[in-house]
Amino acid sequence: MANLLEKIYSSNPWFENEQLIEEDLHIRDLADSQHIFLNREFLEHKFADGVYIVTGPRQIGKTTHLKLLIQQKINIASKTDFLYFNCDLLETKEDVVDLVETYLKNFPSKKRSFIMLDEITAVKDSILGIKYLIDKGIKKNITYILTGSSTIEIKKTGEYLPGRRGNGVDFHFTPVSFRDFVKIQYDKINFDLGVKESLEKYYARIKNKVPLAKELNNYFFCGGIPKIINEYLAKKSIGLENLNLYRDWIVSEIAKNGKRENISKQILARILNSVTSDVSYNSFAQDSGIGSHNTVYEYLNFLEDAFIVSQIYNYDYDQKKINFRKNKKIYLNDPFLFSLLEWWLNGKIPSTKLMFEDSILKSRIAENLTFLHLKKIFSEVYFHRNNEEIDFICGKSAFESKFQNKIASDDFKGLSEFTGSKFIITKNTFDVRKEIKFLPLELFLLVEGKYFKIK
Repeated sequence: MANLLEKIYSSNPWFENEQLIEEDLHIRDLADSQHIFLNREFLEHKFADGVYIVTGPRQIGKTTHLKLLIQQKINIASKTDFLYFNCDLLETKEDVVDLVETYLKNFPSKKRSFIMLDEITAVKDSILGIKYLIDKGIKKNITYILTGSSTIEIKKTGEYLPGRRGNGVDFHFTPVSFRDFVKIQYDKINFDLGVKESLEKYYARIKNKVPLAKELNNYFFCGGIPKIINEYLAKKSIGLENLNLYRDWIVSEIAKNGKRENISKQILARILNSVTSDVSYNSFAQDSGIGSHNTVYEYLNFLEDAFIVSQIYNYDYDQKKINFRKNKKIYLNDPFLFSLLEWWLNGKIPSTKLMFEDSILKSRIAENLTFLHLKKIFSEVYFHRNNEEIDFICGKSAFESKFQNKIASDDFKGLSEFTGSKFIITKNTFDVRKEIKFLPLELFLLVEGKYFKIK
């Protein structure tokens, strides 16, 4: 117990002096950042008894938000009411139980205990440890907040804790959107679409005050990871320190999940070359030299669970069903990953000049961004390919990505058969043709999602 108590004190210096939360590394790093991106939904939530789950890739701000929660609450509660612990220091689910029981025995609360277990997915079957504690009755006046950088173990929460999560809800941290990327730089401008404001007037108003094309190029390059955004906006480059940091994140996920780095790199290289194209697992295996489509399936699911890629499936809108056996499309979960993977896999130092001059690469990133935005709006996103292709189908709406200077009717023949709302996300065309709305990507990414949801 002595060793565990030492680790608790070491991880929670505010137990001895509440002012030490101000000296926490994550709090200080945030204070030193020029641009700060906060998840208000999480920080302003009224936490109660229950198990709360926070997911998202590493380095996206989950730990920082746990520390911010402590910082904002510590002055209205006892300084020992907030346990933070990085579960990378634990090995088994029994260690999770011992940690919680040791904490509660030595630091009983008169009000509410917040038990924040960071990266709990690092411990195999850790959710069983939480289930044991709750079944034992260790749940009254306790808020469990569990974070994970992989859905592999977190997915088990619903299976292992049916009816046991109390008031707990899920929070998913995603990369910063283009809208927030622009808003934080131009904080005096109202980016909300007025109730009586047409989309055309809204676009003209924002373009008059913000160099949207320039900012979209910047976002293509640095993506939505706060640390990368701050470095790029300050220096107009991405340094080796951060490239190594995020490469190491992927390598650590590979190692922790028992995967081989060389196979993972082959898979990622194939993904990098196939974004916007539909592929089969068999062709994927042959093209990447892996051989087995089962291996491809296994590794793609791992990369998806680690929040690195997303797979979408073919939707047959005539039969109104998803065909899981047909080809899939695979997208990267943030634009920065294009630069990172080109550096890691091909040795190319990220360069804005090279990216901005590569129209094919920009077109692929544009479609990738269109997908990521639709995923945030609709959650469920599919594509369609039969005789013709539709890039994305979301319920009663269909979307094509055409990031090019001129768009001919042959470029969107697939939309003609679709009976719902139709959108083409363009480079700079703003128009309506035969009930198809043409929206520039920079505008599409700025407008709130409710505009595109058809009831």
